[in-house]
Amino acid sequence: MSREIITSNDIRQFNTSGETAKLPADATYPATKDGYFDRLFKYIPAEIVAAYIFVLGVLKQITDAGEVRLLHWILFAIFCILTPLYLWRIQKVKKVQQHIISLLSFIVWIFALGGPFALYNWYNPVYGQILLPVFTLAIAIWEAE
Repeated sequence: MSREIITSNDIRQFNTSGETAKLPADATYPATKDGYFDRLFKYIPAEIVAAYIFVLGVLKQITDAGEVRLLHWILFAIFCILTPLYLWRIQKVKKVQQHIISLLSFIVWIFALGGPFALYNWYNPVYGQILLPVFTLAIAIWEAE
């Protein structure tokens, strides 16, 4: 299964592009439009979130508070850069909207997990516990073009 969101518009463009001539006689576009749950899973960069969680486990070995704060933010920035790069280079996602949504999804997941935000007094885990399901369920309504 491709990671890129497939919309009705994509199918229409494929069928009018002349690419259908390369398909067998009774065949149509080789994929169907992604439904809500397909988009829900494709928008969440699970591999990036998992890698971030793994690296956070390694960070727990550092005891200097100033160093921990700096490394948390550096890692967060690195993984924010890696998210669209991974989707573009590895998963072959070309849609800019999908890159933006996946990056926002990554940020929301990290906020819910605490990440560098948990190092500040204003952070309350309840914010992430509310934001994560609301964002995740609402964003899948959007079809990235």
